[in-house]
Amino acid sequence: MKKASLKTIGITLKPNSTPEFYNILPNLCAWLLRRKKQVVFREEDKERVTKFFKQKSIDQLEFWNAKNFHNKVDIMFSLGGDGTLIGACRRINSKIPVLGINLGRLGFITEFNKNEYFDRLGDILEGKYEITTKPLIHVSVMRKGELHFSDYFFNDAVLAKNDIARMIYLRAELDKEHIYNIAGDGIIISTPMGSTAYSMAAGGPIVHPDVKGLVLTPICPHSLIHRPFVIPDTAPITLKILPPHHSVTLTLDGQVAINIDEQDVVTMNDKKVKKISLIRNPDRSYFETIRDKFVFSKKD
Repeated sequence: MKKASLKTIGITLKPNSTPEFYNILPNLCAWLLRRKKQVVFREEDKERVTKFFKQKSIDQLEFWNAKNFHNKVDIMFSLGGDGTLIGACRRINSKIPVLGINLGRLGFITEFNKNEYFDRLGDILEGKYEITTKPLIHVSVMRKGELHFSDYFFNDAVLAKNDIARMIYLRAELDKEHIYNIAGDGIIISTPMGSTAYSMAAGGPIVHPDVKGLVLTPICPHSLIHRPFVIPDTAPITLKILPPHHSVTLTLDGQVAINIDEQDVVTMNDKKVKKISLIRNPDRSYFETIRDKFVFSKKD
């Protein structure tokens, strides 16, 4: 079904500027402005964005604070790699569709590459697009009976050691039922979308993004039997640090990190739901992407 046309376009950029911006950004913004679209960037990007434009063009652009930028645009363009897209998804209002345009190296979850998105852009802005809806998984850290930290992840959460050549000891539970205790470098909790990232590199399975589950992948476990688990996404996961205690960090999507104390309780998937809407590329399929990005097999 055709959706309403999109008037206010937010553009989020990868943290490090790339020479490609000098060509892509002025052309993209000029194209949007000719069609009477409102083009918006984050306030904190203003200094570097101005380097890519002439003064006359800059005057037609808008720069909003983070709250308005992530809540009041009609569509968000993510120009960068998978990390840029993930960062945008963790902050954006669930009702705003996100268009991922890959300027990075891998670009597994960014649906469009820099050479093809223009072919679809007119239709997308007229509301002619399809979306795929994916959940963000909530994480909370309780410290001495009080909420110490709360956030979401898109790809994965990693509980891992900080010290060199020292194992940490963890207890993992699903809906208060003991799964196993782990001795090793840590554990990865991955969504199906994130199963092709760190979890896969650590020996975890590739899980189709339509599967409703999560993956628990031990990192270098000191055991012959502690293998990855695919578990349902309908119950909370609890992680606790066991003695002897060593320095441990919780990392979300490789973008947010906090230290975990020995008495902290880390809970994930506790039914606090946030979903994001990604604009699909109709010319791209999941298994085609697997073959293309990971050279799994040659396409016939």
